[in-house]
Amino acid sequence: MDDETIVKEIELFKSSVMKLSREIGKAETLWNDPKYSELSLSVSNIANQSKNVIIAGDNCGVSIKKLNQIANEKY
Repeated sequence: MDDETIVKEIELFKSSVMKLSREIGKAETLWNDPKYSELSLSVSNIANQSKNVIIAGDNCGVSIKKLNQIANEKY
């Protein structure tokens, strides 16, 4: 897997998490019960954990790019 693929996958993942959070936020106006609060809290937890995945993915992409640069150096 190359760094460009990882960047694309991370962006797709980030977009999906943001969409989930946005759609749950929209549902707030429709739902006014304790189960919504529970669902909202769960989605917030997912978003917070996803941040760690995104950071790790970004770091991985940078590392692969650096490794490829080193591998392609001519001596």
